[in-house]
Formats: sequence, structure tokens, C-alpha cells
Amino acid sequence: MRATLKEISARTVDDLMAALALYRPGPLTGGLKDAFVRRHLGLEPVQHLHPALAPLLGDTYGVILYQEQVLRIAHELAGLSLADADLLRRAMSHFDPGRQMQTLKENFIAGAERKSGVPPGTAERVWELMAAFAGYGFPKAHAASYAQVAWRAAWCKAHFPAEFMAAVLANWGGYYSQRIYLTEARRMGLAIRPPHVNHARREFSVGRWGGERALFMGLDQVRDLTQRTQESILRQRPFASLDDFLSRADPRPHEAENLVRAGALEGLGENIPTLLRGLKGGERKQLALFEAAEPATDDWPLGEKVAAQEEILGTGVIAHPLELVADKLAEAGALTTAGAAGQLGRRVRVAGMRQTWRRARTVRGDLIYFMTLEDLEGTLDVVIFGDVYRTHRAAFSGPGPYVVEGTLELDTTQGEPVIRAERVWPVGHSPQVANK
Repeated sequence: MRATLKEISARTVDDLMAALALYRPGPLTGGLKDAFVRRHLGLEPVQHLHPALAPLLGDTYGVILYQEQVLRIAHELAGLSLADADLLRRAMSHFDPGRQMQTLKENFIAGAERKSGVPPGTAERVWELMAAFAGYGFPKAHAASYAQVAWRAAWCKAHFPAEFMAAVLANWGGYYSQRIYLTEARRMGLAIRPPHVNHARREFSVGRWGGERALFMGLDQVRDLTQRTQESILRQRPFASLDDFLSRADPRPHEAENLVRAGALEGLGENIPTLLRGLKGGERKQLALFEAAEPATDDWPLGEKVAAQEEILGTGVIAHPLELVADKLAEAGALTTAGAAGQLGRRVRVAGMRQTWRRARTVRGDLIYFMTLEDLEGTLDVVIFGDVYRTHRAAFSGPGPYVVEGTLELDTTQGEPVIRAERVWPVGHSPQVANK
């Protein structure tokens, strides 16, 4: 879709509407997309199979894009009743090869000649164009609705990025997992914070941390944190210390421990180990006159904090998984997705996390796999043939991070670079070990 938007130099809501309709199997497989793009950019003149189609397909450069156009052609060009035109659309959508379809075709060809003077041969070509499209056609009303949503979302993301991403994350993401949207927020330069008892709301929200704006994960994402405790936190805050929080918010012991381990009480004590020790009573009872305080404890390393957040919050918030293995990525000689994109025709290594995954079959019936790899700079598509997948099946068992090695090629259908994978191994392992 990004490639399509670039191809047509999308500037308006109408351009988005056309792109949504173009990015369908019908226009893509029928070659209609390329014709539309060339005509939209003024690279070739608009051509119609018959002059009578000009008022029906003029706004889409002679290309059928919407189901409504199929109805209009059947009704206005061939004189079919609206009921028969809709019957034709539904029959085409279900690929009905039966007698009903044959009758409709005969009526269409005869009606086009009778009403609009279209020769039978030309009418049959129009019919074939309609049939190739209608099975995957997009209603214009749907395209218009989706285009409006996309336009408004893009405007919000451009002008109010923090609020937009907070809203998306408060809805637990969308097509992708929540982790993918957190990575996108980081790429946009937004600071991401775990839920905090003094700043977070029930859901993802925008607040301030250290004098700067930040996205705070919601309290509702903390594992086992009851609604009663959430309401108590929101009602009683701000809290000045761990003891203040425990006495006024009155969380259950395991709730308090999860909040501490997730980083939700940062600033209310020296560090996580100190706060956890305080939960056992060390900070809630007055020290005896001659009792010595326990020695200071070093804070958890970043990796341990991220692991705790993944366990309690469902995802690491304060760091991306690739940030934890930056030294290993350097040792592997891995490029970023942005750096690899300019290496067409060369063998490259790219490291990242799996964003999407699907499989399909080739024309010969062999399995082929498609993966989108994402890192801190962007995404890159990876093509994995069956033999490569079988050899490195273990590496694909988790979301990553792992290194993909292969040749960077240009996907001519999408105009985007892809890696034809040859080897895959988990970050931190060697290719030799991974291949055994």
C-alpha cells in the first residue's frame, strides 16, 4: 500500500480512495493498476473500449475500480434493469459459471448493442473486463469511508503524534501487536514509560516525565492489578514514598510487587531491589535506635527490567529487544533495514524482530513463506523458500531477534526491496551452530 501511494503521488482523499480500490486482487492481477497509475500521472492518454464508457469511467481514467461502476455499465450501457445489474454483480462476485451467468452475458451483449451501439465483440471485451474485476471489486462507499479514516488518522499522527499513538495503544493496537506500535512510537521520537502510580491513567495516556512529554502505559495493563486498586491509586495520588503508597493505596502484596517490578514506583525509592526489600516490611517499621540500615543495592540491569516488564505488562516498555543485543548485532555485521534497502543485488545481513508472517504456495505447489522484519529504523520484507525454511525451522519458532542473510532484490510488483533469505540464526549464535 505504501508503494501504491508513492506510485500515484497521493495528495488528496480521492487519491487514497483510488489507492484502496487499486490494492485489490482484481486490479492487481488484471493489469488495471498499472494502467491507472500511468494515466493518473499523465504518462499515457485515457482510452476507453467504447466512447459510451467515457461518462461511466471518466473519473477513473477508463479503469473499473468500484463495484458501483459495474452496476452502472450493466444498467446504463446495456440497459439491464437495476435488479438484473445487481444480480450480475453478485453472480460475478461468487464466480458463478452456471446457466444464469450465461443468460446474463447474452442479455448484456445484446443490450449493449441495442442501447449504446456497442459491437458484440467490444461488448464481450467489456464483459470480460467486468468479470475479471467484480469478483474482487471494492464498493466505492467502502473505499470512501476507509479513505476518510486513513486521511484523518494520518493528519492526527502528523500533527498530534503523542496523542494519536496513545489512542492507538489504549485500544491495544490494531492489525499488528502492541509491541509493533511501541516500536513505531520510538521511531517517531516519543518517550515510552511503564505505568506509574503518580502519572499513568487507566489506559495509555500522554503525560510528563523529567520535564518532557511521554507516553505512559495504562495501569490496566499491569498483571493482576484489580480495578479496586487502580481506582484507589487514581483517587489517592500523588504518593511521596513507598510507605505512603502502601498505606493509602492499600494494594495487595502481589499487586504491589508487580507494580514495583514493572517500574511503576520509580522515584519513590532508591531502586527496584530497595523497593522490593521495603515491601517485606523494612520501610514500614521504624528502625530501632541502634539498628543499622541495610547496605545499598545496585539496581537491576536493563535486561532484567525489560524481562520483568514482558512478564507483567506483556511487552518490554523501556527498551526494544534489539537495544539489548546491540553489541551482538555489531559482531554479526548486521545492517539496519534502512541501510540494507540501498544494497540491491548484494548479499546482506539484517537483524530484527518478526512483525508479520504468512505462507503461500507457488504455481508448482511448493510452500513459500513471507515475513516482515522490523528494527528501530523501519521494516523490510523477507522471502523464505521451502528448503531454507526447513533448514532453519528452529530459528522461526519465536519472534526474534534473529539475523537474516540473503540477497537483496527488488519486488517489481510492489516497487520495494526484499531479501531472498539464504540463512537465518538467532542473535548471539553463530551461523555455523544455527545450521546444525
